[in-house]
Amino acid sequence: MAWVHRKLSLKSESVAVTLIAISLVIGFLTVVEVADLGVRERDRPPHSESITAAQLNLSCFDSSTVIVQITSEGNCPLGLIALGDSPLQQITDSQSATTELHPILLERFKAAHLAAKREGVNLYITSGFRSLSRQELLFEKAVDKYGNETEAAKWVLPAPYSHHPRGLAIDVNYPGDRQGAKWLELNGSKFGLCRVYANEWWHFEGVIAPGEICPPLAPNALVDLR
Repeated sequence: MAWVHRKLSLKSESVAVTLIAISLVIGFLTVVEVADLGVRERDRPPHSESITAAQLNLSCFDSSTVIVQITSEGNCPLGLIALGDSPLQQITDSQSATTELHPILLERFKAAHLAAKREGVNLYITSGFRSLSRQELLFEKAVDKYGNETEAAKWVLPAPYSHHPRGLAIDVNYPGDRQGAKWLELNGSKFGLCRVYANEWWHFEGVIAPGEICPPLAPNALVDLR
């Protein structure tokens, strides 16, 4: 503790000088820091948040040319149909319930329908949104048909797990027009639509953004029991 005694023996003038010197150093460092901050602010790209938002690629469908266009704007140009920029998620109302097919999923199908029509292919939805009670009834019928719940769930999921009551799935051209559904399987990714189950050629969902690659087919719907 000898250094403490040496400090106490300093004259008051020395202490005052030291304090002044310290104040000058702190003031200098503050000025340097503020100046450096100003340089960093000037070097930073303006409107960085706007740049991030503008990097989103919104897909817009032109029904007159049946071409999907990409824009970095927040909205599609007037007259074009917005197909979204990401996989679709469930939408609920104020009561935390889903009561209809996801509107963008419907727009994606409409766009695919018009494009297919240009090539002489007819696409139509045979089943879209289902109420929970309707889905549960279909599951019970599947249990009777296949003998047990596990086998039934490969084809019809229980209501809490199915994507139909969530408004996120459509059955297309079922049961009689597999050729039309094949067109959608081959071309649907342009519009953000994918076949998802290997055992159901008719079942499609909006699991990608338009233009992305569809994921590999799941063997059956049991993968969604989680």
